[in-house]
Amino acid sequence: MKRRRALLIASVLVLLASACAQEDMSTWVNKAKAGDPAAQVKVGQMYVFGQGVGRDSSEAAKWFRKAADQNYADGQYRLGVLYEVGRGVPLDPQTALRLYKLAARQGHVDAQYDLGGVYEQGRGVAKDDIAASKWYLQAAQHGKKEAEYKMAELYEQGRGVPQNYAEAFKWYSAAAAHDDSEAKFKLGRLYEQGLGVPQSTAQAMQWYRQAVEQGNVEAKLALRALEK
Repeated sequence: MKRRRALLIASVLVLLASACAQEDMSTWVNKAKAGDPAAQVKVGQMYVFGQGVGRDSSEAAKWFRKAADQNYADGQYRLGVLYEVGRGVPLDPQTALRLYKLAARQGHVDAQYDLGGVYEQGRGVAKDDIAASKWYLQAAQHGKKEAEYKMAELYEQGRGVPQNYAEAFKWYSAAAAHDDSEAKFKLGRLYEQGLGVPQSTAQAMQWYRQAVEQGNVEAKLALRALEK
């Protein structure tokens, strides 16, 4: 009896959740049809992830395009992503690049970061570490931890920017402050080797331990070597 009642309650909850999702979808679609670009992006995302509707990349692209046509940065960026991976639209890295730039120039942080990756990896363009550093820097200055890490890496390796361990330390520190375990490992390494900061085994071990707590395998090996 209890099992039957539990199943009945579960069924009712599923139906309520479905009804709420449909109502939510209807609300956003009405706003989107009225020309609200934020709602158009929201509806596009619902189609991307299948929230309240079946997954449909072509339909997502349609809504992202409506927002992009209004010069809405998030619509430009998300449409660019679809063009880069060829979902719902033809695979077209050049169109993706154009859309990323439109969004990035409006201060869209994810577009700035992805542009950095496009140029660093040569995705549809010639590899260009200088251009990559420019876009990573803009995203890093907006606090995106992945971009902070990338700037540190570029300064450490001297790619696209002059090699500068002090700058590498600064950006690894910024990423570590955002709880990036790999940045914590790299800070430990800089302290261990005395690059950009005074050499300090104690500081190195401290950063390695923090990275290990987040499951960083490289930090675990480095810490074990120092503890011998």
